[in-house]
Amino acid sequence: MSLPQVSIRIPAYNHERYITACLDSVLNDSYPNKELIIIDDGSTDGTAEVIRQWLEHNKPSFPVMFKARENRGLTKTINELVRACSGKYLVSLASDDFLLDGGIHTRVEYLEQHHNKWAVFADCIVVDEDNKLIYKSGLTELYSATLSKFLQEDDLLHEIINNWSVPGPVLMVRKDLYEHIGYYNEKFAIEDWDIYIRMASKKLLGFINYPVSAYRLHQHNTCRRKENFNWNHKQRLKIALCHLPGIPFKYKASMLRQIFISFYLSYIKRSLIE
Repeated sequence: MSLPQVSIRIPAYNHERYITACLDSVLNDSYPNKELIIIDDGSTDGTAEVIRQWLEHNKPSFPVMFKARENRGLTKTINELVRACSGKYLVSLASDDFLLDGGIHTRVEYLEQHHNKWAVFADCIVVDEDNKLIYKSGLTELYSATLSKFLQEDDLLHEIINNWSVPGPVLMVRKDLYEHIGYYNEKFAIEDWDIYIRMASKKLLGFINYPVSAYRLHQHNTCRRKENFNWNHKQRLKIALCHLPGIPFKYKASMLRQIFISFYLSYIKRSLIE
């Protein structure tokens, strides 16, 4: 039986040091039916040229689309990538992260067997700038996720709302998911929390306790920038307020709690600065 096509979508921006490892992981992954879609979002370093040289040198046998253009921001770039993909399933991959072999096949197998789920996420390892292992589990060691809650449908949305702890490169979705729940909201900078809430609210999201990729920590990661503390909570407040009217009633208390926390922490941070 032929395997469905998987599109790996990469929004690339200022990762000339890491993009080769990212692309190598796509090339070396054993999943046979794949395509690679890359957009360089106006990098100011040599990322776009590194990609061009890699494509020329490796000449992948699978379909590749690469575009370098002016900067439009992450969520606009992701939506453009989604629309350019032709696979049944889409894999998210940042240009400073990389795939672990077998992770694509494991997620495809899950979605092919669970027809009520339109998306699945998994765990990842965490590495440093030199590919040295920092954590074996991004979910439980980098963050503080409770894995048992991800495996229970009624607890999944609570965990996503109360304890957002999912690193980026672990999601696979059906392409038609976006026609069902909408594309990434380009008003939000924390695009993944918003889309996970939407998927989980409709019980379309599953979980596999298996590492499918490597999430890289380095000095330019958004999550590592201390000065972004206040900005992060302002973004979370915007998303929480947006979702409050539409989520099921039993989850509203959790969302109100996040609204209070985000508002309070933003206020405290602003007060300390002033």
